[in-house]
Parts: sequence; C-alpha cells; structure tokens
Amino acid sequence: MDPGRFPIAVLCCTAHHFRRVIALPRPRRILAVDPRCHRMPSEEFRVTHRWSEWKRTLWGLFGLLVITGSAAGIWVHHVWSHSDKLLAQVVRDNLDQLAPGLTVHFSSCHFDLLRRVRVENIELTTPDGQPLASVPQITVAIDRQTLAEHQQLVIQQITLHRPHLHLVRDSQDAWNWQDLTRGVAGRTVLPSWTIEDGQVDITLSGEPDKTRSLEQLNLQLVPSGADRYLLDGHGLFTHPQSSQPAAGLTLTGQWRVTDSGVSIHGQLSDLLADPALMQFITGLSSLPDGDGSDAKHLEEPERRFPLDPRTLSATLRGDLAFRVTRWQPDTDWDYRLLLTLKNGQLQLPSTSGPARALTRLVGQVYLDPHKLQVKDLLGHEGDTTATVNGLVSWASTIPNGHLDLKIQNLPLDNRFHESLPQEWRALYDTYNPSGSVDMALSLGSHDDGSWQVANSVLTARNCRIRHAKFPYPLEKVSGTLTQQGTSRDLVVEVDAVAGGQPTSFRGKIQNAGPAASSQIDISVNRLPIDAQLLAAVSPAARRTLESLAIRGAVDVRARLNRPAGSKRQLTIRLDGQFVDSSVKFQHFPWPIEKIRGEFSATISPTRYAWRFETLSGQHADASLAGSGHLDGQPGRPGLFVLDLDAQHIRLDQDLRAACSDELRGLWDRGRPTGRLNGRIAIRRQGTQPVQVAIPRFTIDGGTMQLTGFPYKLSDLSATGSYDITKTGQRRLTLSSLNARHENTRLATRGLLEIDQRKDWMLRLESLACNDLVADDDLLQALPPRLRQTISHLNPQRTFHLSGLIELRGAGEPGFPITAAWDLETHLPGNRLTTGVQLEDVSGKVTSRGKWYGQHAEMNGNFSLDSASLWGYQFRDIQGPFHYRNQDLVIGSNQAFAPRATNKRRLAIPLQERVTAKAVGGLFTLDAQARIDQQSTYHVKLNMSEANLEQFARLYLRDPRKLKGRMRGWVDLRGRGNSPSDLTGQGQLQVSPAELYELPIVVQLFDVLSLGPPQQTAFRYAQCDFQLARSKIQFNSIDLVGNSLQLRGRGQASFQGQVGLDFYSMLPKSRLPIPFLQPLIAPLTTGWVAVRVDGKANNPRARIRPAPVLDDALRSFLTALENPAARRQPPPLNAPFGQRQRRLLPGTPE
Repeated sequence: MDPGRFPIAVLCCTAHHFRRVIALPRPRRILAVDPRCHRMPSEEFRVTHRWSEWKRTLWGLFGLLVITGSAAGIWVHHVWSHSDKLLAQVVRDNLDQLAPGLTVHFSSCHFDLLRRVRVENIELTTPDGQPLASVPQITVAIDRQTLAEHQQLVIQQITLHRPHLHLVRDSQDAWNWQDLTRGVAGRTVLPSWTIEDGQVDITLSGEPDKTRSLEQLNLQLVPSGADRYLLDGHGLFTHPQSSQPAAGLTLTGQWRVTDSGVSIHGQLSDLLADPALMQFITGLSSLPDGDGSDAKHLEEPERRFPLDPRTLSATLRGDLAFRVTRWQPDTDWDYRLLLTLKNGQLQLPSTSGPARALTRLVGQVYLDPHKLQVKDLLGHEGDTTATVNGLVSWASTIPNGHLDLKIQNLPLDNRFHESLPQEWRALYDTYNPSGSVDMALSLGSHDDGSWQVANSVLTARNCRIRHAKFPYPLEKVSGTLTQQGTSRDLVVEVDAVAGGQPTSFRGKIQNAGPAASSQIDISVNRLPIDAQLLAAVSPAARRTLESLAIRGAVDVRARLNRPAGSKRQLTIRLDGQFVDSSVKFQHFPWPIEKIRGEFSATISPTRYAWRFETLSGQHADASLAGSGHLDGQPGRPGLFVLDLDAQHIRLDQDLRAACSDELRGLWDRGRPTGRLNGRIAIRRQGTQPVQVAIPRFTIDGGTMQLTGFPYKLSDLSATGSYDITKTGQRRLTLSSLNARHENTRLATRGLLEIDQRKDWMLRLESLACNDLVADDDLLQALPPRLRQTISHLNPQRTFHLSGLIELRGAGEPGFPITAAWDLETHLPGNRLTTGVQLEDVSGKVTSRGKWYGQHAEMNGNFSLDSASLWGYQFRDIQGPFHYRNQDLVIGSNQAFAPRATNKRRLAIPLQERVTAKAVGGLFTLDAQARIDQQSTYHVKLNMSEANLEQFARLYLRDPRKLKGRMRGWVDLRGRGNSPSDLTGQGQLQVSPAELYELPIVVQLFDVLSLGPPQQTAFRYAQCDFQLARSKIQFNSIDLVGNSLQLRGRGQASFQGQVGLDFYSMLPKSRLPIPFLQPLIAPLTTGWVAVRVDGKANNPRARIRPAPVLDDALRSFLTALENPAARRQPPPLNAPFGQRQRRLLPGTPE
C-alpha cells in the first residue's frame, strides 16, 4: 500500500472496529427467582439482581477497550509520526515555490481527524530577518485521492487562523515585501481561502504612531473560474495607540490572480478620520509597483482646488463606502469613495489669524479619479453653520468646477476680524460690525485654472455697525450685500434701526476692498437727537450741539461718498429737517421747544459746513424763527452763527435763569418783565466763549424796577439793542422807553454798559417824566441821603422832569451807586419846603448835579411863573440855587457873609439872587437851609416898590383905600415847619402912607378925636420888628404925617391878636394962640398914649393915662420931638447886602 494511504486505511479500520465494540446489543431482560425464598422475587431483589448483571457487563467492556485502545494507540503513533514528517516536507516544498524570497518556519504539520492538514505556528520573515507574518494555525483541506493516486498536493481550501501580517515601509519608502519575487503558479485549480480573526498591521517609517491595523478580519476568497476569486469579508479598522472605537469593515469583490486585477467594494462603518489617518493615507499614496500616477490628482493642489487640501486638518467620523478597481497592472487605480459623515470636525487654515473649526460635520463627499463632489456638507461652529455643495473635476489638464458655500449665523467677532487678511482689517475696523451674517457664494473655475468668487450675497442678521468716523450705532441691521457677477462691485440694500427708527442704506461699492470707492444713500425719519448721535459727530460739532443741548428728532437724508484709492476718507452730505426738537443752549439755557426747520451739512476730511434754514420754535406762547451756519476744519473750529427772530417772549424768571452771569446781573439791576420781540444773534469764533447779542428788540406791556433806583415802572414799552463790544463791554442801548408809575408817565432813551469788571453805567437821555409825584414809592427808590433831601423838600402834587440822568455802580458789593443829572423840573402849582413853605409853585427849575453815594452836589436856577410864600403870591421868580452835602443855598451866599462894620455894604447883582415880583414891587430872596432831620434855614428877603393898594386888594378881607409904596426887608431863621421855632427881624416902610382906613388907624383917630384923616394922613409909615415864639415884636411903629406923628410899639401873634401902645403929642393946630404957647406948652404938649387890643381886623383902642416918662420911654419918644427931621423917611437898615435904590423919585438916598 502507498505509504501515504496506509495510515489512513489503518485509521479507518480501527474506527470501524471501535464502533462495533461500542455498539453491543443491550442486555435482554432476565426473570430470576429469589433463591432465598424460591418464589417470585420482590421488587428490591429484582433491582439488586439487575445492577449486578450490568456491572459484570461494563467491566468486561472496559477491559476490552483498554486492551484494544492500547494496541491501537501504539500502532497509530508509529504510523502518524512517520506521516507528519512526510507532510511537513511537502508543505515546505510548496511554500518555497509560492514565495521563494521568504523564510518560512512552522512548528508542526500533521493531519487532523477530519483529514485536513494542520500547520501550526507559522512564521514568515523577509530575507533581512524582519518578521512579515505569523499564523498560529493553518488548516488546509486537500484532495486526498489526487494525493494518493498522483502524489500531487491539490489544495481545496486554506483556512488561516488568527493570521497577523506586518507591512512596514522604511524611511526610504521601501516596503518590507517589496523585494520579494512572485512564485510560479502551476496549479490549475484555485483553492478557497478563509481567514479567521486575522490582523494586518501597516507601519510607515517604523513609527508606531503611524501604524494602522485591520483586526478581527474574517475573509473568504471563493474561486470563481480558473483565475478569479470572489471576496467577502469583514473586520475592524483600528489604531493601536488610540482608544477610539474601531471602524467596522465589510467588503466584497473580485480578484483576478493571473494579472493581479482587483475590484473591491465595501464600507468602513463609523470610521474616524483624524489628521493622523490623513497623514497615513497620504503616505500610502506612494505605491511601490506604480509610477505614482494613481496619486497625481493630489499633486499641484493649488491648481486643482480653490483651497489646498493639505492645509486642512480634519477629524471625521462616518461611513466610507468604497470601490477600488484595477484590472491591468500598468493602469491607474480606479476608485470610488463615498464618505457619509455622521460627525466630524474640520480645522480651516488661516494665514492671518487663529484657525477656525467646524464641528458636527454631516453630509456626503464623493471622490473618484476624475472629480470630487460635495453634497450637503454641513458643519457647525457654535451657532454658525456652513453648507457646501459642489463639484470639482480634474479630468482635463486644467481643473474646473464650482463650489456653493452657504454660511449661516456667522458671528462678526474678534476671531472673524483676526481671520481677515491684513489689508481688509482696516476696512473692518472702520465699520466695526458686530452680530451675525449669512453668506452665500459660488466659487467657479476659469480657463486659466484660477478660482473666483461670483454672485456672492452677504445677508446681515440682527447686526450692529459703528462707523469709526461717524460712530453712531446701527442696530438690527438686516439686508444684503450682493456681488455683481465675478466683479468686486457690491450692491448695498440694507435696513437697520438707528435710535429706534427704521433706517435704509442703498448704494454701491465698487472694487470692494481697502481701495474701494463707494456711494451710500442713507434715509431715516425721526432719528432721535440724543447722546449717541452727539457722540458720533466731530468734536467741534459735538461741542456746539452739546452747548445747544439739542433734543428731539430729525429726518435725515445722507450720502456717503468715498473716492477710489487706499487711505481715502469719506465725504458726507447731509440734508434733513428737525421734527419736534428742543434746544436748551448751555450758555443761554432757555428751552425752545417744537423746533422745526431744515439743515444741511457737508463734512469732508478737510472741512465741514453746517447750514440751518427756516428754523422755528416755541417757548410757552413765545415763538422764534431763524437761521444759522457752522463752518470749520477738523481740529480748528470755525465760526458759529445763529440768528433768531423772537416774538412774544416773556421776560420772566425762566428767561432770567437762562442768562449768563453778566446778563443776569444786568437783568437784576433792571428786573424787567413784559414781552420781548426782537432778533437774537449768537456767535462763537473757534473755542472762544459764546457771544449773545440782541441787535434789535422791543418790549411791550412790561415792568421795570432798577436795583439802584427801585422805582417800579409799568406799562413799559421799549426798543433797543444789546451787544458786546470788542473790549468785552456789554452794552444795552435803549432807543426808546415809555412807561408809567400809576399816573406818572416816563419816556426816555438811554444806554446801559457793563465792563469786564462788572462796573455799570446807566445813562437816560431825553428823559421826560410827566405827572411825577414824590410819594413813598419814589422816596423809597432814592438813596437815603437823597431821600432825606426830597422828603424835606416835600414836593406836593405832581411835577414834570426832563433832561438827562446817569447812574453808575460797581460790580463789587459794598460800593454805592453814584448819579449825575441835568434836569429841568416843571412845577404846575406845586408846594415845596425850602426852609419855608412855598405854595402854588408854578414854573420850571433847572438843575445839574451829582450824587456820590453819600452826598450830592447840585446847581440850578429857578424860573418860576408864580409861587406863594406865607400866603403871598409871587410871580416871575428867577434865581440860582446851590445844594451841597445837604446844604441848600437859594440866591447868593454873599447875603450871609459876615460884614465889616466900617465898610460899605456891597451890592449883590440881581442875577445872583432870587428875584420875584409881587404887588407891583420887586422882591429879592436869599436863603440857606440844612436839609436834615431838623431842617434849619435862614431866609433874607428884601422888598422894594411894592404897591400897598394892590396888596390890600389882594390880601385884606376888607380892603380900604390904602395906598403907598412899600419897602422893607426881613431876616428869618427857623427849624422845620413849626412857627414857634421861627425867629428873625425886619423893617417895613410905606411912603407915602395912606393908611387912614386901616382898622388900627381908624381906632386911633377915633380915640384921639382927630376927626376924619386927610387923604394923605402920613408921609410915611415904618416899623421895626422881630419874630420869636410865634409872635411879632414891634420895636417901633412910626406914623409920620404933616400934622400928626404917632410912635408905637407892641406885639402881635401869628393868630392875629395885637397889643400895641401908640404915643403922640398934640398937634400945633390945636393951640393956635402963639403967645400962650410958651406958657402952656408944658401943659399942652404932654404925651398922649393909646392902647390898641383885639384882633388886627377888629381892634379896640382906648386912651391911656399919660405915662411916666422914664429914661427908656423918653429915649423912645425922642423922635417925636423933632418933626422937621422926620419929614423924609429914613433909610432901611437891612443886615445883608442889597442894591441901593432911591425910595422915591427925586429923593436922595
């Protein structure tokens, strides 16, 4: 028998006999009799007996098996040991033919019970001793009949148990199997292959981190035809150094053995493709048996892709469906890869900032040698999503294709800023956007191989923009920036919210980028004028607008122009109108509301210009209208002009509070009220203080009360202007002013000036004050000293003033107000107290004077038509007066100068004295008064050539035929208005004196029985008197006639009571006998005394007894003893200078 078949035959025969042994028939049932009782056994006996029989049978069988097994084992061992050696030799010979360059080691080779060859612990090493593969066990099913009949090893099936293949590429890109030669295949029948729980390790450059493994590989290769295998398997694709779950591999395909043609398709489930795997796959692209053309699509990526794939870093998890085919060795690999992403992360490169990463990638990517197609590739970065669809073909020399990219909710943050190219960052910083945008763009290839963006649309979603040059925040920005074709021109259609109001942006950007040119039109209604808007304008305009404190809203139409070129700046053109705005100027915080009007502005890099037209506004019931402009250059504020026409402005506390300190001080000095109409001019040059002027104004229905002269004026109407001079002096010019105080009417024009030291001057010219009354209001308005003076003058009734008044004051507190005046006072029947009481004063008084704050100086002249003193009416009163420090002088001071007794009295010119006419005579007056609380006065009055007849007719109740010329003088001193304080002296002379109808004279004649008086009873009458204690003391009364002389004395009270004593001697006509005269003279020439008492208008006279002639009386009566010497009236002895005049024509003085 063939040695190869003998062991098999022996094994078969042994198995047959063993089956016969173990298949012995079951022992039959034996009915036994219990020998102890010789009867049918009990159940217990039957069981015991049956068990004994079985024990004997089993022991017999066991003995037989042991004997047979021992013999067979010894024989089988002998045969098996010899067959394994032979089988191992056959296996080695076949392996040397299949892989002539490999070194094969295995521990054993034998047949198993199923007639299969088992080869255990196989180790394959390369010629340089590097391990290539290890297989713990290989089971080979062979064709036994062919082996027995033809001694040929025909393998039907090969099963590799837990094979482990090591594929290593060194640093020279040489694989450890690359130098192996392919064995000669002489078989015609292909065995089927089965790999169970296999593992393949692929290592690049000997680095463990570049090792990938295919584990738990279960693969079947089923022959299909003479040279083709059908492949079907599954396994796990792992990274030995990673803790990530392995990817499941399933594959099917075909393998053509003769020319190594292969077609495999399958799927890697839950494949994790990280950067390390990408590097690993890139390393595998250099295959040893080709020219590298299979990877040529990865060359020159900058020409094939719009983005260099080598710059991408991705970590992807998904299912990779693949199909790899190459039927001819010299052809390129034909592959189809479809990656269905379940999750992943893609790191995007950035040349100017931190890399961006897309996470949660889903979608599909298809790749073959001719194109790359992306479908619905969706990635996330936070809330940002990116979707890519596209196709890139490199079938031709120049790749072509398109990519559509959609990015949603892309945040405009610092990362976005850092990712921009450096030249775009300046533009980004100019607009400073924030929020998120949607972006849609298309990348298309061109004939030159370049890729360009076309028809991109940037859609803003709730963004916020704050332009660097005009940093006004735009919120809720929505709209689109649309690219026109492949150009760099953008159409802007954006809507936003500015200050809570809808705002639109329409325009075009040409050549978008740092050198772009643009024209953007902005439209917004009711844009609020608030702190945000003020912060956005230029510093100069902001200072102006902040000083105006403007609030409200505006309708704005703006155009932003930027010329082409780098570092070019915007030019802004604004047109708009104010809507219900308000202004409260910082330097004149008087709120103006409901402002409307138009404005325009041109703001360029070199200058700015604002224009305000048809402005109108209201404050309460006041209305304003005007226009203005503001010009300047950046960093150099120019001129600001605002002209307002005001109507019906109330001069109230609101307006006062709005004034500057200086203007408020001016206000407080006048305290005006009423309504103001006029023009207000506001100016500011550069950074200088704002100047407010009123070129013209009118005030109606107002009041005024000057601080320095708090005399309230009502029904005030005025016209004038207010401005500030170049020297900083504030000047209020009154072109006209009309007012009244109760019944007093005032009209004037004037000037008020306040210098930089706040010293002020008020000058009222052409002053006309009618029906002025020196009442409490006027007195309280005057300074204390002047008030005291006027109080003592005590003018009653009304009077009129005209002329000029000037008031001056200091800005520093404590300085008194001074005044100067040049006035003309008209007195229509007034009453004054100038030491003495003047009644019914009519005429005018001119005065020029100054008030120094504590005292006054004044000079003036009387020009009175009439006045009444002590009840006597004077007319044509002329003369000067002087006032200084409460001292009033009327007339001439020379009248009060002390006189030397040995010098002739000096005549005082009439023009230096007060002269008046009354009762046909001329009166001169000189007076001194101290205007204080005591009001002392000294009056000297001289009368000449007065008409007694006229006097009697005017002032006597029962005028009689009294005639004569009166001359006299009086020197009075007094204090206040009390008659008891009046003292003085005087003389009165009447010549000729027709006094016979005087009541006193009539009584004298009746008592003396003188009969009816002659027509000229007396040549003259003269009396010397003194005043004291409300009485007139007559020192002497002389009644001198041709035939009768009376000399009297006595007193009279101011109430009209008289007590007079008259003395006379008998006239010669009573004793006509000449020769008896000497005899009886002592008897007939005695004195006659008459006592007159009673009222002056109704006296009673009686004869008194002859008085005792003492020395005093004798001296008093001596004048009667020489009648001839008394024929002419004696000169008057006035104690003050007077003009010497003849008393009667032809009479020597």
